[in-house]
Amino acid sequence: MNTAVQLLETYRGRDKVIRTCGYTIQLIAGLLPKEHQAFSDVLVSTASTLSGSRVVLRLCDDIPMLAYNLGYGLGAHESDEYLRWLGVANNVLDQLYYPVEHVAWAADRQILPPSLRGLSLWCLKIWACSLTLNIIRSLRALIILRLKKQRLAREQQTEKDDITDVKESMKALRLQEFNVVLTLVGSASDLVNAINWMPPGFLWAGKNSLAFTGVMGMISSSIGLYRVYAAKIKQA
Repeated sequence: MNTAVQLLETYRGRDKVIRTCGYTIQLIAGLLPKEHQAFSDVLVSTASTLSGSRVVLRLCDDIPMLAYNLGYGLGAHESDEYLRWLGVANNVLDQLYYPVEHVAWAADRQILPPSLRGLSLWCLKIWACSLTLNIIRSLRALIILRLKKQRLAREQQTEKDDITDVKESMKALRLQEFNVVLTLVGSASDLVNAINWMPPGFLWAGKNSLAFTGVMGMISSSIGLYRVYAAKIKQA
């Protein structure tokens, strides 16, 4: 019960729960036999409604995203230039995503001209580019962490007196590596779906089954849920 409360009392937690439920419903719909197609369609519609609720909630995300990006700035705190500029580029794409999605949402509801509905595809493209940068950044971070671990391993063999400090540093690096791997897996899972939703003819666009899409979404959503929960535990 306490775990559920901790997840649901925050916006990020509720968003991840709704996202996980939506993809779980998609998975179930995709696994149903053809004789239950009518119920499968109902489940797909329900998943779409849940996704739509998240779009509405994201109408308020511009300012928090801007605050984060201003805090990150040009990434002067990053020790690696590649991580720095990949982070900046990623933040620009993430910031751009929200207004484009807002306009597309308003066009879908005929608040703005219907001709602007095509921006939904641009939302997808921006998201896919952001995920790609995230994957590249994660791979770069893993390489750096691996080199640091190798250096610490050599120090562990030579500096017998400071063995405790070295072990603590190694433990911290392993935790960082674990978090980066989570980011990598989550971004890769989302990218698989993003490309699947692209117009036919681009890579595997339109070729993945509904069940497979649900699995990919559940993987990334579960990682998101874990990270929100882990952050709450750390703050406690």
